[in-house]
This record gives sequence, structure tokens and C-alpha cells, in this order.
Amino acid sequence: MDYLSLCLVCKDENHYLPEWLDYHILLGVDRFYIYDNESHVSLRTSLAAYIQRGWVVVIDAPGQAIQLNAYDHCLRTFGAHTFWLGFIDTDEFLLPKTNSNLKDLLKEFEPYAGLAVSSLFFGSNGHLVRPLQGQLAAYTTRVDAAIHEYQLVKSIVQPRWVIMPNSPHDFIYQENQSCVNEVFLPVEYQRFPTHTEKIQLNHYYCRSAHEIKQKLQRGNAQSVAWQRDRFDTLNHLATTPDDSAPQLLARLLDEPGQNSAAQVTALFEKMARAAHQLSPNQPPSQSSARMSAIRPELALWLQKKAAWEAAKAGNDLANVLRLGQEMLQLHPHYIHLLVVMAVDCLAVNDPASAWQYLSHAWQLSPNKNYNVLSGMVFFFLWTDNFTMAEKTSRLILDFAPTDVQVTGLLVSSLIGLGRRADALQVGLPLLALAGSPGWQLSDRLAISLFNSLAGYLLEDHNYLLAQRLWEQAVSWRPNDPGLQLQLAQTCLLAGDPQSARRWLASVLALAPQNEQALQLLRQVENPASPSTRAA
Repeated sequence: MDYLSLCLVCKDENHYLPEWLDYHILLGVDRFYIYDNESHVSLRTSLAAYIQRGWVVVIDAPGQAIQLNAYDHCLRTFGAHTFWLGFIDTDEFLLPKTNSNLKDLLKEFEPYAGLAVSSLFFGSNGHLVRPLQGQLAAYTTRVDAAIHEYQLVKSIVQPRWVIMPNSPHDFIYQENQSCVNEVFLPVEYQRFPTHTEKIQLNHYYCRSAHEIKQKLQRGNAQSVAWQRDRFDTLNHLATTPDDSAPQLLARLLDEPGQNSAAQVTALFEKMARAAHQLSPNQPPSQSSARMSAIRPELALWLQKKAAWEAAKAGNDLANVLRLGQEMLQLHPHYIHLLVVMAVDCLAVNDPASAWQYLSHAWQLSPNKNYNVLSGMVFFFLWTDNFTMAEKTSRLILDFAPTDVQVTGLLVSSLIGLGRRADALQVGLPLLALAGSPGWQLSDRLAISLFNSLAGYLLEDHNYLLAQRLWEQAVSWRPNDPGLQLQLAQTCLLAGDPQSARRWLASVLALAPQNEQALQLLRQVENPASPSTRAA
């Protein structure tokens, strides 16, 4: 039996695979199950040497949106032949940081059904075409790990405890089994606060400009349509240096000092030679296979999940709750869905049902469960239990200190408790981030916080700081006449009628019949009028 295998779905990315395979062979992977999604050059041809040596098993996987079916097929077909099975892509590389071998790192996670590895997203490094030195050496700047949009995980699972894939990132496990991250926090969903002290997943998402164009034309193994601005935004944000992959290889191959292009090229040539000298400990269980039709249980789950997501996108709460119940009938111990259902129940003014869902989730996973604790904060705020909301928010922030959403909930708790100074101390730096990458506060929560904290500042006659706060709000939502009106009023209190006039004109450009703006503008234009003096 193998200890660690990787599953991969690939279409027309043949030239990336030698580097990807050689790297992971050196890090201790025993086997690779690669699903060929109709590549123009068959992987059986381009990977013939790896197949002959026993490293690779190729499975034909025709069709569209086949990724989850491929993952499910791999679990059912090959899962019994490996202790751990990881699911990543050709632009993703596992990088252990406390061990040079993935097997050594995984030993301490054997009591758990899965290990969720945080992804770090890398940009193009200015490359216009595919660099000759490969992905690991060419791309060495990434997005900051604290940006929420990029806080995703990929999974390495024990197949015996997995029911089915839920997405390319996360899986549904058998009852009483759990996936954890590197610090043993339960992870049930693809989005999770980043932890990369022991292991990270380098995701070379953008590659070069030419490769981005090819990727958009090719599509992917899901039903997702990528947008070009996703790549442009990531490239703009990828400013954090990270050459951890070449450094790991240098240590592994005893090649210190990779400062020149020639040295880097020599390092990766040595990696390939070292990998080609290795052979698997045992032959594969089978040398080839063809993917079967999607399993009915998986098809049913994905069908209901798609309908549920569509209902949520349309704010159709009645169908959201109905479909969520049907999904829970299929998998009643799916903790993430229990928490989402609880929050949805609050949205329809049903706190009793919300608490039932949260209680069930807590029984299934007590302790420090990010999803369950987050749901608890929403419940405590909804029921005006601000003391518990504060305590629970601070507990989450102990292990997710950069979580903007939870910080916003903490500020709401402090406001509810009437702790003005604490709310301002935590809330003002938070709202200064409005509109920045990774900002994930809901509009409703953000506007509530802007109103409350600005109100505190005005009560303290701190008009200038209140003005700056509303300027931040307008910068976040530049076409919101309500925010601009608040800013104009605050400018007047701050003794800045010129700015007030400018913002009132902007309000009226957006909402010409806004009576309050018209009245204020008349007052600004006629400061000596009785109505103005009375105001």
C-alpha cells in the first residue's frame, strides 16, 4: 500500500508535468493518478517514461466539467491503495516547511480524516511568455496571505473516511471524522484563515501573460468561466516576495546559494536528474483506467447544491431553507451547511431554528471550530447578547487575527455594550480598510459601523475625524448618495462649507430630487438666511 498519492486532472498542460512530477517525487509522493481530459497530445505519450517506471497511472476522462467526478472516481478506484490522497492542480506545488519530506509531515495528522493546506497565490512576475526555467523558479511574488479573497485550502485526505468531494477544495467526510489544518483547527469548507507555518500550497495562478490568454481560451475541468480581471487583480496584488520553493529544493539537493540564472537552471536540472534516479517502492495497483459515469449519489448532491446556490444568489430564502434541509437529509452531519442554515434562519426571523442548527453543529464539533463560532456570533448579535458576541469574536480572532468580518462583528458587539472608546479603537482602523483588497464586510454591516462610529465622533465634537471617516465610506462606495449626504453634513459641522457644497452637488447629480440635499445646498448658498442660522 502506498502512503501518499496525488490526484490531478489535466488538459493540454503536458509541458508543465515533468517539473510538477519531479518536484513531488523528491518530496516523497509514491504515486500520481492523472486524469487526461482530452489533451490534444495524449498523456500516455508525453508521460510514457513516468508510466513505465511506475510513478504515473493515466485515466481517460472525456467530457466537460469533470473535475469532481474524476476526484470521486479516484477515491473509489484507487483510494484503497493509498493511505493519503491529495487533490491539486498542475499549477500547485505542496511545500512542507518543517520537514523536507511530505510523508514525515503527514505522520502527525494520521488521527484525522484530512489535512487542509492553505494556498498562497503567485503572480506573473512580469513574464509575457512561458519562462524556460519553469514555474518554481520564475514566479516568486505572491499575494499577501491576509487577503480574504485568496484564503483557500486544498485537501489531502484519507480515502477511507471520505464520502465524496464537495468542491475541488473540500470534501464531505463520514460522521465523527474531521479535516483539520496545520494547527489542528477543524476545516469543513474551502475558505479558511491562512496558516502556513508547517506547510503551504504554492498556487502559480497567473503564470505569464500568454499563458493567461491560453487558460481563458481553454477553460477548466469545472463549469467555471474565468474572467480576465481576476488575473489582472491578482497580478496587481502579488507584491510579497516568496522564493520558498527554490530554497527548499536547494536545501534538499544540498545546493546553497541560488543567486544567478545559471545557478537556478542548474538546480532544477539536478532536481530532474535526482527524481529520475528514483523508483516507486512497489508497482501500481493498475496501470490504466477509464473514468466511469458520475456516481448517482454525487450527481444528486451536486444537483441540489447548484439549486441551493442559485436560490441564495437570488435571495430566495424560502427555497434556500427548503433545499438546505434536503441537502442535510443526505448528509446530516455536514457542519458547514448546518451553520449556513442557522444564519439563513436568522434572516427569516426564526432564532429558535437557528439555535437548533448551531447546537447540532456544536455537538458535532465543539472546541475551536471557525464555522460554528462564527455562526454563534451572528446568533448572539441577533439576540442582543452582546457580551457573548464579544467573547466569541475575540476567541475567533485568537486564531484568525486578520479576519475582517469577525473584527466587524466584534465592533458591533462593543457598540451594543455601549463601550464607545473600545468600539472606536477597534473600528476606526477596520473601516480605514474599506474598499481595499480582501475587504469582506457585508454592505449592511459596514454601513451600520460607519453610522455608529461617526455618531460617536460627532457626539465628541470630533468633526474632522468624522469627516475623514465619511470620506473613507464614500471612497468605498463612490456612487452612494446617502453616504455622500452624510459626508456633506459632516463637512458643514467641521466648518468646511466648500467641501459640503461639492458633495451636495454630487448627491444631486446622482439623485436630483433629494429634498434633504436641496435644502442643505440652499443653506450653504445662503449662510445668512434665518433657516441657516436656525440650523
